[in-house]
Amino acid sequence: MSPASDHTPVRVGARYRLDERIGAGAMGAVWRATDELLNRTVAVKELLIAAAPPTAAGNDALEESRQRILREGRIGARLQHAHVISMFDVVVHEDRPWLVMEYLPSQSLAQVLGAKGPLPLSQVADIGRQVADGLAAAHVAGVVHRDVKPGNVLIAEDGRVKLTDFGVSRAVDDVQLTRTGLIAGTPAFISPEVARGLDPTAASDVFALGATLYAAVEGTPPFGLDDNAYALLHKVATENVRPPRETGPVVDVIMRLLSRDPEDRPSAAQARDALAAAAAGRDTGLAPLAPTAAASTAVAAVPPAPAGPPTVSDMRRPEPQRRRNRRLPVLIGVLAVLAAGVGVTVALLTSSGDPGGTPAALPATSAPAPTESAAAAPTTTPSPTPTPTPAPTTTTAPPATSAPPAAAAGDAAAVVQTYYGLLPGNTDAAWQMLGAQAQGQSGSRDSFNGFYGGMDSVSVQNVRQTGENTVEATVVFDPRDGATTTEPYRFVVGTGENGQPIIESFSQG
Repeated sequence: MSPASDHTPVRVGARYRLDERIGAGAMGAVWRATDELLNRTVAVKELLIAAAPPTAAGNDALEESRQRILREGRIGARLQHAHVISMFDVVVHEDRPWLVMEYLPSQSLAQVLGAKGPLPLSQVADIGRQVADGLAAAHVAGVVHRDVKPGNVLIAEDGRVKLTDFGVSRAVDDVQLTRTGLIAGTPAFISPEVARGLDPTAASDVFALGATLYAAVEGTPPFGLDDNAYALLHKVATENVRPPRETGPVVDVIMRLLSRDPEDRPSAAQARDALAAAAAGRDTGLAPLAPTAAASTAVAAVPPAPAGPPTVSDMRRPEPQRRRNRRLPVLIGVLAVLAAGVGVTVALLTSSGDPGGTPAALPATSAPAPTESAAAAPTTTPSPTPTPTPAPTTTTAPPATSAPPAAAAGDAAAVVQTYYGLLPGNTDAAWQMLGAQAQGQSGSRDSFNGFYGGMDSVSVQNVRQTGENTVEATVVFDPRDGATTTEPYRFVVGTGENGQPIIESFSQG
């Protein structure tokens, strides 16, 4: 394909002959070209005039685009690395900047995934190792890429992998060009903190790398895809990464890169070494995460669970989830950030959809029927925060209609844990711990009993109190006749008519 537009010259800078357009985006196009002075093939990126309408706002956007592409040239010039596309020259032609860079005969990872679907773990680990190596060099140079995604990962026929498109990157000594209200990056691959409106950091790049590798393994980004960029940003900012279907050391490293807390993520250099080690069957060198704060409030031997009875057929069915300790802070104010924002830079370059439905009712955790030795005996001097027990101390199984002593009203996490400690065996007592709204959400009493009657076990992970009366947790269902499923839930805890704490309502996600 030769230059197709009357506005596109055949030669720029009196040196670079444009031979074929090989890529295009919202703001520019990339050409395979010939450096007639050195007689070598290069890639040339042009800024499309059509990206800016002839208005004051359009002129401002065009000027910002010019500054971006010039900045990409400056940043690229300081990065010379085997896994980063090299920058050769910047040419201003007809008042437009053109970048001249290394030409790598390749396909983007997005193209590869579109053609082949999910890739073998060994190949994903090798791709991730090379990208992480390039990111580590960028971070040492003081550059944050800010848009790591499959479309910016180039894979050559010989297996070489290079990171490209530093167009929205920012060096530590550069002036911030992103306008207020604009989020630079692709929503499906940005980190939770960036989705909340915080400045990108090296740790944000690491999360984006993890999201890119997750998509390569699972076939879809960790939070799915959505045509509504605001809805997708809200998912990234507030929800947990979907548990992957694949398992193994490589996936464990990827999930570590996707830690919600930036402090829990390894550096790019550590990610490079961990991916190489995982692929080779060696120790990854990543220290285990510290226990979450919620773990310290857990009731002894009582796993929590949600309240309502979702039908198993309505729930996603990933493989049994591996335990991962992560701090999962609640991200508040996302909708306000998004509503105040003027625009969002969106470039979803993968084609896979967002699979799976979600249950409409709460998940539940299973616990064995309490025994005499396990039940807490009442004392004459009660503790200020008594440990909740599934049933009164007795030598026989607790009556089905007796509710256990609930936790102190201020300990919402313990209330949820107490509730799930009753299930799936003691549905009568568990039902009494639900307020009218939660009971309505759970369906009829018969459906509630029937749902938990079909469970071998129910367990809860990552229980954490996120407000004075709100709790978030991940519930794992293990039905007798189906695959294990994992779902995130949010609970609102209140006080019932008898003064005992109850679960007032629940919601998924």
